Amino acid sequence: MTLAATARLTATVALGALAALVLAGCGASFDSGVAAPSPTPSLRVQGATSPSPSPSACVNPSTKPSYTLAGARILPGNLEVKDLKIGAGAAAAVGNTVQVTYVGSLPNGTVFDNSANDNGGKPISLTIAAGRVIQGWVEGIPGMKVGGERELVIPPALGYGCTSPSSKIPVNSTLIFTITLVAIG
Repeated sequence: MTLAATARLTATVALGALAALVLAGCGASFDSGVAAPSPTPSLRVQGATSPSPSPSACVNPSTKPSYTLAGARILPGNLEVKDLKIGAGAAAAVGNTVQVTYVGSLPNGTVFDNSANDNGGKPISLTIAAGRVIQGWVEGIPGMKVGGERELVIPPALGYGCTSPSSKIPVNSTLIFTITLVAIG
C-alpha cells in the first residue's frame, strides 16, 4: 500500500469516527442519555389528539426550563419545586399510588390539563413510578405530604420531550404543574 493510500484510509476512518461522535452528540444514537417519556402518559388531556412531529423537530430535549419559579428549590435535571402549602399527613414516596388534583399549564399561561375536568371532578389516582407518569412527577412528588400543595416547573427532558400527548402541548415544552396531594393509597 502506498503512503498516499494509507493516508486516505486513515483520513476516511477518522472522518467516520468523527461523524459517529457528532451523531451521538446530537442524540441520534439509540441511547441519548435522556429518559424517554412514557409512550402512554398517565396524565391525559381530554379530547386531544397527538400530533406526529417530524424526527428533526426535536432531537435533544432541553434540560433547562423556559420559566423560572421564584423561591423554588432546584433539583437534579433542573426540576424546580416549590411547596405552596405543607401538608400534615403521610409523605409520598416513589412507588406509592396517590390521589391528586392538578392543573397543568405552559409558561405562557395556557392550561393544557385540569384534573377537575377529568374523573367527574374527583382526584386522579396514579402511581409515582417511571413509565407511569412523566419523570418530573417521579422526582417532584416524593416528600410531599397529604394535604400539601406543590408547584413543579418541569424542563422538557423530564416532561414529554420530543413527543406530545396532546396538540395543546408543543414538543420540547416546559410544563408547570400545581399539584395537591389528597391521599396516599
